[in-house]
Amino acid sequence: MQDLDKILAAWAAPEASVSGLTLFGSRARGGADSASDWDFQVITSRPAMFRDAQWARSLPGAALRLYAPRMTRFGGVPKVNLVLDGAEADLVIIPAGPLRLARLMVALGLHRPEGPLRRRLRDLAVAVRPGWRFLKGGRRWGAFYDRVVAEVDDPRLGDQEIRRLGDTFVYDYLWTLRKISRGELVAAQRALQRELAEANLRLVHELRLRRGEPSFPEGRRAEQLMGAEAGRFGVSARCDGRELAQEAGRCRDVFRGLMESLVGGSWRWPADVS
Repeated sequence: MQDLDKILAAWAAPEASVSGLTLFGSRARGGADSASDWDFQVITSRPAMFRDAQWARSLPGAALRLYAPRMTRFGGVPKVNLVLDGAEADLVIIPAGPLRLARLMVALGLHRPEGPLRRRLRDLAVAVRPGWRFLKGGRRWGAFYDRVVAEVDDPRLGDQEIRRLGDTFVYDYLWTLRKISRGELVAAQRALQRELAEANLRLVHELRLRRGEPSFPEGRRAEQLMGAEAGRFGVSARCDGRELAQEAGRCRDVFRGLMESLVGGSWRWPADVS
């Protein structure tokens, strides 16, 4: 399906509760292929509308096959996954009220100092910076988006935070080895993916930024940007104690190299941890 942006725009145009609709990601910046999904942001005064699929069943020319809202513990819907005939889409649901307040605060320059507002706006900036376009609400929200992208930097790791991450990694590494020794292999495999590999990905993202190289914090685009280098940061191990231990050791070695490149001698791997 090559015209899902037009379909969503046609749905949003008469919907009074939707004040903004943006397309971002590969479909907006170019370079998408036939297998690429669609990424949208919906600015709405009725976020609860997206808790179920009723609205999506009326999309013109798009038969709904699967609707998967991602619920928060507060009952909101920050994201919806759609599977349609011939297309997959992710919709980020942005409540209009808080965004209007953020727009006012940006107009007053309150986003410039480091603080909660700037940290929240980084999530918006990093998502759309590579490319976006408004399908509805450009006059209302366009100048705000332009300013956020221009004036809010991407999330970064300072040296102190990197050193804290180093200490956390050592703990997670030892925890993983302990699970392997106890035969709790599923838990160990999960920790390899969620903790050790994720820490390495965070560090290599920061390292690439410091070197002035293109990077992206997550997703398929990060892998595309790293090319063959990306293979170093994946994890491949069956639920086998020997394989898991070898993979944990490899993740440890990658991590130590990244830490040396980022903070040098200001952090050291503990001498009593092999």
